[in-house]
Amino acid sequence: MKRFFIIVMGLLIIGWGFVLFFNDSQKQEDPKIFTQLEDKGTVDGKREFIFTLTNVGEFEAELEFLTWLEYNVAIENLDNQEIPYGEIIIEDLDLNESNNEGRLLELEPNQKIEYRLLISKIPKGNYEITISSAAGYGGIQKQEFTVD
Repeated sequence: MKRFFIIVMGLLIIGWGFVLFFNDSQKQEDPKIFTQLEDKGTVDGKREFIFTLTNVGEFEAELEFLTWLEYNVAIENLDNQEIPYGEIIIEDLDLNESNNEGRLLELEPNQKIEYRLLISKIPKGNYEITISSAAGYGGIQKQEFTVD
């Protein structure tokens, strides 16, 4: 009877060890984030883009942003023309600039967050927009566009 009790206890300990190990590894998984950039064209004289982060992993993803600026964006003139500082206006429609402390964003599997950008006062020419998550999730997206 004593031997039976020791075997059962040993199996329980091994079983709990597997449960704790697999639960712990699920929490420590790096977020699997897919990014996408979509050009929506011109709306009221402003060029509209949508930048999307989607959780393509099996588990909830916690994305930590240290400041209100949750993505980085740059615009390059492909015609080798210099863009004067302050000439182009970029409106970040889905960011809260008053939140200086950033935020922790939780995305369930297949859940996404979209950021809308409006670009105005941009001279005619050929451009490339480059955008990425400020915290490094999902890589860099680039897209060329023309302003007539």
